[in-house]
Amino acid sequence: MIEATDSIKEQLTERAYEESHPFCYSDYKRVEANEDGEYKCPKCGSDDLMRELEGVGVEWGTDWIVDHLVKEEGDEVDIAELYRELLDESYEVIKFGELEYSPSMVLESVDTVAFEMGCNEYADNELDEGRLIELNGSYYRMNGITD
Repeated sequence: MIEATDSIKEQLTERAYEESHPFCYSDYKRVEANEDGEYKCPKCGSDDLMRELEGVGVEWGTDWIVDHLVKEEGDEVDIAELYRELLDESYEVIKFGELEYSPSMVLESVDTVAFEMGCNEYADNELDEGRLIELNGSYYRMNGITD
């Protein structure tokens, strides 16, 4: 299941329609628009059509195409690493005498629950702001889709 802003979902669904074609599974053939601009199988007359993504498959709806687009075109990101970078950019290095530790390493080592909660909150914020897409527990950025 994809988690993203409504705007991102709309863009991805639009792309899914652009990249795929109506397909009649009964007659196992791609369907083109008739002279009225309607998509009906010329052989059986059905307008209950699947979507075909060339080289990938045929299935009902567009959710599977959206998933495919995100996996193939998106760049998977490590949300914990992004959160570590945020912490290290936001807070000063922690010093004990001559020893120096990054803020992210200290938080992750001292309180793993707080670190994980921070990661989750950071991920939720990035999703809400349209900078990330979540698909099946993995996070992605897509050029031209996410900010």
